[in-house]
Amino acid sequence: MASRQDKRIESCRVVQGTLRKEGVCRPADKRALVEPLITRSTDEASQLGRSLTAIRPSDIRFKFRRKPDKIIQQEKDAYIDAARQANMLDREVRPFDPTPFMLSFAFQDEEGARHTNQCGDWETHATFWKWRQSYGETGALDRLKQKYEEEYASKGVVFVMGTLAKRPKQWTLLGIARLDQGPYQTSLL
Repeated sequence: MASRQDKRIESCRVVQGTLRKEGVCRPADKRALVEPLITRSTDEASQLGRSLTAIRPSDIRFKFRRKPDKIIQQEKDAYIDAARQANMLDREVRPFDPTPFMLSFAFQDEEGARHTNQCGDWETHATFWKWRQSYGETGALDRLKQKYEEEYASKGVVFVMGTLAKRPKQWTLLGIARLDQGPYQTSLL
């Protein structure tokens, strides 16, 4: 359902009780969902009136720097407040610790412009925590760097970018989708 307060065309309000699981998203399904979002740059997406796009980055550089303790505590407090609210599935939400590093990506878009965006992809942060248990902080960061700069860069990746209602001209990196390069085929017919 369209949001009354948010006028961005991609913004919707979820109606409680209307979501249902349809099945597994196969690579071809993911490609069919993401391909229509792809633009050459966030500038092109803005010109098209979009507030959500996917771009194919090149020359990807995964960056990180330790967060100040004050920022980590503010994020912990925000997570605790969010966990107190009922979520859309009415399950108890457990607060979690924020990543102790600011994660970001420097990259070039298809129009040749260079960008650096903070990583808002929750899966990247969750992967850091998981790998930190096995490899330590340095090992986890090194593995993330290798994953994005080498594996994803060579096999195919898109950055899902979006704007916020309060900052409609500022693009944020919302997600990272592995989208292997090569011919895209939706059927065998």
